[in-house]
Amino acid sequence: MIDSPRELAGVVASAARAAVLAVDTEFMSEDTYYPLLCLVSLAWPGGAAVVDALAVDDLSGLGALLADGDRTVVMHGSSQDLPLLRRRAKAVPARLFDTQMAGAFLGYGQAGYGRLVEAVLDTTLPKAAGFTDWSRRPLATDQIAYACQDARLLLPLHEQLRSAAAARGRLAWVEEECGRLVVAGSGERDPGEVWRRVDGARRLKPKELAVLRELAAWREATAAHLNIPVGYVARDVVLTTLSMRPPGSLEELSGTRGLSEGQVRKHGRGVMDAIRAGLARPRDQWPAWPKPPAEEPEGKLISDILHCWIQKRAGEEDILPSLLATRDDLDAFRRWIHGGASGEGPAVMQGWRGGLVGQDLFEIAQGRVAVRVERGRVVLERPLGNNQPH
Repeated sequence: MIDSPRELAGVVASAARAAVLAVDTEFMSEDTYYPLLCLVSLAWPGGAAVVDALAVDDLSGLGALLADGDRTVVMHGSSQDLPLLRRRAKAVPARLFDTQMAGAFLGYGQAGYGRLVEAVLDTTLPKAAGFTDWSRRPLATDQIAYACQDARLLLPLHEQLRSAAAARGRLAWVEEECGRLVVAGSGERDPGEVWRRVDGARRLKPKELAVLRELAAWREATAAHLNIPVGYVARDVVLTTLSMRPPGSLEELSGTRGLSEGQVRKHGRGVMDAIRAGLARPRDQWPAWPKPPAEEPEGKLISDILHCWIQKRAGEEDILPSLLATRDDLDAFRRWIHGGASGEGPAVMQGWRGGLVGQDLFEIAQGRVAVRVERGRVVLERPLGNNQPH
């Protein structure tokens, strides 16, 4: 258990000699805006450590390990961990191998850590210490052992999954998607865009949305400053109510259902400033939900046909259909085709997806091939003389 800067420096020096570093985190997020990082478990060939992130403020040495492009950082389900590491260690992995992502390419679906460890390593993880208060000190011996084991098992799990992915010619696919995870998990929420996530926002008119945008941005900034959940500042229903029926004074505000007297005292002026700012926005600055693009008459049917082919190819490759293309991806692809297929193609035409299904989808959408049933199998039929069922 590492609980001092000097000990952390020693761990960093030891781990720096390794080409592979396993990282796992334990955090609490119920009562804070920023999840509270409590532990960082590390493992590398020949060593392991559990870093007390509550006792060691400066984790920049760990950040240097993560950012070293000569080292592979192994994690599982990293989407929650990456923002934490970026905030506390000031870095994210330069080379990430996410075992959950790798498992998705190898027929394990979107498997949780315990299920994947059991399936690949034939090891059952203890569950007793999983749901615990990681912020309490001192930690019990079994808690520390649990955190350490999670990181240790990532090493053989990485080795097995990496070998399997390479054997099936999918290692490059895994690496490409892990790179996307790092990019997606490294940013902060934009206060100017959080209004889109407010429950009930779609019922509002553009002028009301102008007020909601200001209120939501104010709430986000306030919650971040106080490090409390946004719902502790004001619930979504309060924001939409104030946007539809904006009060003209603090006295009127105090009568708003869902706002306590304490909230009005503490945040009333901020709420009123946000409302006034929203009301003052000129019409050309009012936000609005984007109108769906014009659809060709049988657009949904076309997407359904494309989706059938995605499901077939996903079944053949033993991967999740959503990993190949979601419905939104197919709609974007169809609009790209409808617009003349100019410019940079959509996601399904790029990288490993393009090689696996992109050309098929392009030919289907262009009418160059037909989807038909042959002896109980769905195949693509090409023109006479070039008919090679896929």
